[in-house]
Amino acid sequence: MVNTAAKVIGAACAVLLVTAAAAAVLRRSPAPPGRTAAPVAQPGRTAPASPAVLTPPTTVPPVPPVIPTGCPPPPRPPQPPANLWHPPVLIPEAALPAPAPAAPRVQDISAVFGKGVWTWKVKATEGGDVDAIVTRAMHTGLQQLWVRVGDSQDGFYAADFLSKLLPAAHRERLSVIGWGYPYLYDPEGDARWSREALDWRSPAGDRLDGFSADIESAAEGTEVSARRATVYLGEVAQAKAGRPLVATVFTPTDRRFATYPYAAMAPYVDAFAPMVYWGCVEPGSAATQALARLSALAPVHVIGQAYDMAPEGGRVGPPSAAEVTRFLDVARRGGAAGASFWDWQEMTAPQWSALAAFDWPQPRVSARLR
Repeated sequence: MVNTAAKVIGAACAVLLVTAAAAAVLRRSPAPPGRTAAPVAQPGRTAPASPAVLTPPTTVPPVPPVIPTGCPPPPRPPQPPANLWHPPVLIPEAALPAPAPAAPRVQDISAVFGKGVWTWKVKATEGGDVDAIVTRAMHTGLQQLWVRVGDSQDGFYAADFLSKLLPAAHRERLSVIGWGYPYLYDPEGDARWSREALDWRSPAGDRLDGFSADIESAAEGTEVSARRATVYLGEVAQAKAGRPLVATVFTPTDRRFATYPYAAMAPYVDAFAPMVYWGCVEPGSAATQALARLSALAPVHVIGQAYDMAPEGGRVGPPSAAEVTRFLDVARRGGAAGASFWDWQEMTAPQWSALAAFDWPQPRVSARLR
């Protein structure tokens, strides 16, 4: 989930809406507005259930396409190789156990329905004031918060913050999805701290309403492969206890869809959350492509862009309020379970306003998971 040049390159290489190729993506939508594509059965399991989404009223016209500003990005001078952290020891794949059999998907994924925002810097999120966080979330009409809770370097580290946030969020029927960054050098070790996050309870008895694994690539220091990802997800799933296990993944561009292990991971997760950071691509086109390619594998909750790519060599300036609205509209009409934005610390006032103004009336998760 960290903003990296690798994501920018992937987004910048996509075709602009103003070209015929981007228009063709919109025409290739596999399902009419408000419906998902037909699910595809995975070997040894039943077909995934489509997410329960509310179809927008047919009298509401679609939001028209929006051409991003600040494009194309200016030329970037040569950059030195990134000095990425990764665990010091790589467990060979031959030393890993066979992946556990995929467990049935949970029946209730309402925790990831509707609108949400991602955060990872506590002090930069309303100063770490949980009452202020929950108040802004409620005023914006959010249904969930996505909060970073661990990684391979530090394990599960968010207990103190969660012990304050969860009771406040649950009082307002706001779900909290913990997310973490497994580098997969040691998939079983990563599964241990991920399960610790899922097993943890606050002194008041609250626990996370779901967990999302941010499974990146070598460009971010992750050693990703189908075997490593499925060993990890299969072991994390043992602790989900009726809560959704989500895979945060790259947006499925042509290159990614051919090389990244979406299909191998799909039986192990209850939903995909693709990082649809559209850059200079029309946001509706980007959302359509992600939904078209992933909704046949699992329910999809799309993550939109709410940050400025310029520091990474991408488009200049943050996405506009119109882009945020367009992304949300296409996502909901295309059958997404929900949509959220990266990230809280960088969202502008117009982006917050656009998110608040968009109506996505999904049920909030209750505090029943305490």
